[in-house]
Amino acid sequence: MQKLIRVLFLSNMGPSISMPNSGRFVMNQYESLKAQPDLLLDYYYLTQEKTSLFARLFRYPVFFMRFVMRYVFSAQKQHIIHVHFYFPNILLAIAYKFFRNWHVKIVVTFHGSDIYLYTPPSYLYKMCTRFVDKYIFVSEKLKKRFFKPVESVVLSAGVNDVFYQQQGHTKCIKNKYDFVFVGHLDINKGIERLEEILVSFPCQVRVAIVGAGECDFIERIKVNERVSITYFDSLTPTELVTIYNESQLLVNLSYNESFGLVISEAMACGTPVIATKTDGSCAQIINGVNGFLIANDDSSVCTDIIKSIHHVMDLPESDYKDLSEHAVKSAQQYRLSSVTKEISKIYKELRLSAIND
Repeated sequence: MQKLIRVLFLSNMGPSISMPNSGRFVMNQYESLKAQPDLLLDYYYLTQEKTSLFARLFRYPVFFMRFVMRYVFSAQKQHIIHVHFYFPNILLAIAYKFFRNWHVKIVVTFHGSDIYLYTPPSYLYKMCTRFVDKYIFVSEKLKKRFFKPVESVVLSAGVNDVFYQQQGHTKCIKNKYDFVFVGHLDINKGIERLEEILVSFPCQVRVAIVGAGECDFIERIKVNERVSITYFDSLTPTELVTIYNESQLLVNLSYNESFGLVISEAMACGTPVIATKTDGSCAQIINGVNGFLIANDDSSVCTDIIKSIHHVMDLPESDYKDLSEHAVKSAQQYRLSSVTKEISKIYKELRLSAIND
């Protein structure tokens, strides 16, 4: 009988009551891997629940102490710790290695902000890499941004297989929404750009906006009577599939995006994407084939996005169908089931090497 491999998922971004979709790509991986019979998974994460200033100041010390009490003093040993978002979560994994199980193997998936926000890296950031047994980057360009070359694999966060289930139907250029915007409503995701686009949009347009965060700008957009907005603060994956299928386009306006899961979700549903150039969009979009890439320049991005939206809205049905079919084809490699299959192989190889040490 094959022994179970005990794996601990560790992340500082997890769901909460007010932000149920926070870190959902990590939760998706966890749920998918948890279903495999030879793995025994646990998940320890820091929620993004809105709290008082006092609570925010102490949330990481409390996060650390709870980790120590729950795992370092546990009778059960973890074989592998899979860290999602490298820093400062790696410190907890190293503490576990020193004080509970020296033979534990540490896997790290770098998602983007754990590199973008730590450039140049501190001495502590660099020193902690000595304890990493396996590096995973969500895109090739993100890997190249790391402060040193490392032996690694490139695996996307993984698109929930539910986004592929309705493939085979033909998307029509006449949809309920002309375009959809999906993402946390903050500056990095480009909500100021979205506001500028919609306030100045020159003709009738129907827009769906999906995401929690700073949604006050939606009221300001109403000054443009040509724009019709439907807003959803949170949707389940199945509900999101419906929105993608009802949308002619996804518009992505991010300043920084290591992979861009919503891009691959939309394309898996056959919805072409117009996106600013980021590491993630450039890895997924072939300009003019499955979508369109726009220069990530504040001086021109809004004008260029509007032109691209008009271009797609005016496409002949056959040309739009080609865009849609290429989008579906290019998204196949990002299936969650395929990604977790590769991660499972990594776990087994590391566990075997630990046994043979």
